Amino acid sequence: MMLLEPRHRGRVVNAARGLLLGLVGFWALLASNAAHAESDAPFLWQVKGAKATHYLLGSVHLLPSAAGRLPTGIVQAYRSADALVFESDIDALQGRKLSAQMLEAATAPKGIAAEIDVGTMRRLRQRMRALRMPTAQCETYRPWFCALSLELYAYQRAGFSGEYGLDRRLHDAALADGRTMAWFEAPERHIALFTDMAKPLSTQFLDAALADNGLKAEEPVEMYRAWRNNDSSGIEALIAEMKHDYPAVYEHLLAGRNRAWLPELKRRLKLPERQLIVVGAAHWLGPDGLIASLTAAGYQVRPYLAIDIDQKAGLELDAVIAHR
Repeated sequence: MMLLEPRHRGRVVNAARGLLLGLVGFWALLASNAAHAESDAPFLWQVKGAKATHYLLGSVHLLPSAAGRLPTGIVQAYRSADALVFESDIDALQGRKLSAQMLEAATAPKGIAAEIDVGTMRRLRQRMRALRMPTAQCETYRPWFCALSLELYAYQRAGFSGEYGLDRRLHDAALADGRTMAWFEAPERHIALFTDMAKPLSTQFLDAALADNGLKAEEPVEMYRAWRNNDSSGIEALIAEMKHDYPAVYEHLLAGRNRAWLPELKRRLKLPERQLIVVGAAHWLGPDGLIASLTAAGYQVRPYLAIDIDQKAGLELDAVIAHR
């Protein structure tokens, strides 16, 4: 499947929302060989606001078509919520206008070879060969876009897509149900995280994607299993590693955005309507994560514990979410 065929170009914008987990090596959590059972509420927390209890969900933006029904706890949180909040406007991010703007900004007039050094170019070619990825998919683009393309290509080969991602499924269910939806970043601001990257940051972004713990063709499935098993024990150490090795990328895509989102997050936690807040899992954890910031502000954030419910009562909604 050619990543840059017109019918797939919008997926590159969607993949931008998932690359951060790739950079911190979320799939590498299984390297410890620790045994974990599938969780009923993976990366799901609850926090009591001034007038209601709200839900915080760490998302995986691309999932396989075989992911099946959502975990019970996520379905329960969705059913209880009055409104959903995402990183950005999912429909707009997949629209033709923003996709065209992103591709225009991604084009390197002299090709990627003029943007990176010889050593990085050699590592890039090695990674592309390992993925069996056509070299044309990076030749004419800037480093940041090539980094996105590397991850998306590996995920697509493994049968993953933003179409099946947790954000997309919850968004589509909320749309069908007429739920209120909001987001932290305007879609134009969201893609500007990449299109406005200065050359040094763009190069570091690609360097991070090519690191030894970078994405390999077989690892999307392991990443999904780590999320499904709620295996968060190693993610904070991996976030710290990213902060140490690639501080500018860490600040630009993770810590800085967390600080920008925090005032709106706190405002929403004061609302009487129950909020289900869905952002990439890495945004919640670590010393610069949103949970640490909420805790420092006096909020009590606790893991969500799924409760036994009448399975028949939840089947209709669960089917809507699972098959979108």
